[in-house]
Amino acid sequence: MEAHHIYFIIGAIVLCTAPVLLLVVAHLETTNNNGTKSKQMNFNATDIWRQLREENTQLASLSQLLRRAGLFKSDQQMRATVYTLVASTTLAVTGGAYAFSRNFEFSQLILSVLGSLLVMLLISYSLLKKVAEERQSKLESETLMLIQTTRMLWRVGLSLPKTLAIICDELSDLTPNCAKELNLAVNKIESGQSQEEALYELINSTSAEGFKEYLIVIRQQSITGGSIDKSLNELYSLLQNRRRLDLQETVNKLSGKMSLVMMVFLFPALLIFAAGPSFMSLTSALSGMGN
Repeated sequence: MEAHHIYFIIGAIVLCTAPVLLLVVAHLETTNNNGTKSKQMNFNATDIWRQLREENTQLASLSQLLRRAGLFKSDQQMRATVYTLVASTTLAVTGGAYAFSRNFEFSQLILSVLGSLLVMLLISYSLLKKVAEERQSKLESETLMLIQTTRMLWRVGLSLPKTLAIICDELSDLTPNCAKELNLAVNKIESGQSQEEALYELINSTSAEGFKEYLIVIRQQSITGGSIDKSLNELYSLLQNRRRLDLQETVNKLSGKMSLVMMVFLFPALLIFAAGPSFMSLTSALSGMGN
């Protein structure tokens, strides 16, 4: 490797690590400053992210995916996006520097950098989608406990906001994901937003069918003012039947996989064990007749 190759690699590393260091320094400065200036900076950053989401549908879908993965605040979503882009760019430039050290052509160098960047972004998006799906499945599994607790608190005579507040405080260990989701609605209701609007926003931000149906039931109660005990009981039975069907489907798929494993591994071994002696005797008899 020649000297200018080494200089190029060092410059690429410095160029890629500089934005990360600047972001870290800026973040530390904003966290240390406890005044109106830091609040104004955070407010402006949040407004910029919201404006970008409103103008770009793809960025809005990305924000929705980040929201389902557990990043509720706009500053968390923006930091996660920026860090992912910086890390992907750094690895892509590092791959390009390695290709340059191998004396690749300029077109191949550009293709390697772009290809590495595209692959890293696709991997990051796939991981984010997987995390979001796992979290939504956890919401689905926690809904049964949430329904039963809501029914018990409702029978005591508590109001809907008080019921949701108690659930957020007392079920943070048993149903942590549902408690975090409901805590957002409780905070919006306490800040002055209506119950219908807060629950409607929560319904649109989740893809877990059971949890979404639970939110629809309690939102309907906040609109009509009727009882939700019967509706929650029917929803509980429906979710139990749905979970039973899912388990039956899983067992059926598992039995099919086990049948395939038996056909591939067990049947040949049984055939060798059962027909092996006969085949050896037949081979010996035929060889004796030939002699």
